[in-house]
Amino acid sequence: MKRHLLFILVAMVLLMGGGKVMAQSSDFTPAKLSGIWQMCFYVSGDPNIPGELKPSNSFKILSDDGKFTNMTMIPNRGAIIIGSGTYKQTAPNAFTEHVEKNLHLPQLVGVDNVLEFDMKGGEVMIVKYFVQKDLEGNEINSWYYETWKKVKMPATYPKDLVR
Repeated sequence: MKRHLLFILVAMVLLMGGGKVMAQSSDFTPAKLSGIWQMCFYVSGDPNIPGELKPSNSFKILSDDGKFTNMTMIPNRGAIIIGSGTYKQTAPNAFTEHVEKNLHLPQLVGVDNVLEFDMKGGEVMIVKYFVQKDLEGNEINSWYYETWKKVKMPATYPKDLVR
């Protein structure tokens, strides 16, 4: 009987401790990362002012099911997918992409790429990530910074839309 009671007590302690560890692994509120994001650039005529945020032809799609797709539009030719894989938010200000395909940075294929992010009002996300080596294996040890703006559906159909 004493052995049985001791076994139950040990099991309870292990379960309570395991639950505490599980709770600590996600001690943050996930950001609203899912959606379609358009890469943007700041454009200015004055080198001392960042300027206006202008859209580019590149998009990042972060799906609710944890998949990501990077694509770019080629004017007068169509769109191509340049990267894909899975992603998961791993910290309050970071998500990790497991890169399955990447035309732009093929050295990231098969790698878990950590992207740190800073949300600016929920519509703009500043992302930075580190690349250790270039395609040939040379050390570049460089940080890449990207600005992404969430694509929204307007309230009405734009009159100047060219399809």
